[in-house]
Amino acid sequence: MSTPTLDQVYRDAQRLPLEDQRALAALIEPPKSLEEIAAEQGVGPFDFKAAQQEAAGVWPEEESADEFVAAVREWRNEGRHRELD
Repeated sequence: MSTPTLDQVYRDAQRLPLEDQRALAALIEPPKSLEEIAAEQGVGPFDFKAAQQEAAGVWPEEESADEFVAAVREWRNEGRHRELD
């Protein structure tokens, strides 16, 4: 069996019922880009500065990440839960 040419496939597709032609067209459409999906969902680019401002005050800036991890471990061991705004 030989591989059909594009013209043969096109002619065969034209013989399909309209509903099947639409289903076939949907299958061969290129997938949406991440940008298109994000736009449809109303999602914009990540705003790093805004995230930093929102996180300000969660942990004192002058204390290290190691101190933060140690505090979380301590709170877990004590069974306390710290509320973060």
